[in-house]
Amino acid sequence: MKKILLATSAVVSLVVAVPASAADLPVKAPVYRPVAPACAQFGGFYVGAQVGWAKYDHRWSDKDAWAGAVDDDLVGDRWNTKSGVAGGVGGGYNWQTNCTVFGIEVDYNWSSIDASNVYTDGEGAPTDTLTVSSRLREFGTVRARTGIVVDNVLLYVTGGLAFARFNREWTLFDDGNGLTEVFSQRRWRWGGVLGVGTEWAVTQNWSIKSEFLYMAFERDETSFLSVIHNPGVTQRFESQDSVWVSRIGINYRFGGGPILAKY
Repeated sequence: MKKILLATSAVVSLVVAVPASAADLPVKAPVYRPVAPACAQFGGFYVGAQVGWAKYDHRWSDKDAWAGAVDDDLVGDRWNTKSGVAGGVGGGYNWQTNCTVFGIEVDYNWSSIDASNVYTDGEGAPTDTLTVSSRLREFGTVRARTGIVVDNVLLYVTGGLAFARFNREWTLFDDGNGLTEVFSQRRWRWGGVLGVGTEWAVTQNWSIKSEFLYMAFERDETSFLSVIHNPGVTQRFESQDSVWVSRIGINYRFGGGPILAKY
């Protein structure tokens, strides 16, 4: 009986002692592993350049029949369309939350697209002509853009203000009398712009973008005093301009984040 009691006391002492000893052992803290983002990071300031193809539409109307004073068979309104290369520079800032991006972008571009045409009376010699020319020389935008990032590609919509400089010229030639009258004008116009685009993060700082924009500008009415074909009478021309732009570009982001982090 005495041996049994001694054995029982020994077991109880061992059971009590083991937890106490374990409590004195150092506890190893779990290793912290930061959770990586599920998509590329586009946040922060960036600058870039772009080049592409622009289609310029110039719709005009001879409000007071200036050409009709020479020949009533000359047209009084038409829509001239021409295309050409346009390129420029830009920059902006993006705010990114998870895989959603909102940003502001400004760009400035140069072109030399001449939407011009020569109209005749269609009656053979002598041939009276009206030449209408409108050149798109410079344009730019101030836009907001928002979208989502899928892997390392940003898909976005964009819209805001557009501005452009148009150089216009109207030339009326009276073949019967050998008289020519010319009126020209240079003017900046404001308008609106809408578009869609993609931007592909190639490295932490560099990305390639593609963009499609539509710009429509405010209606423009110009007047001048005729001195040859309709002397002393004020003539008015009305213009409506729009531009489609398809382009690619490259951006450099300052302090760019990871291209794509995987779990």
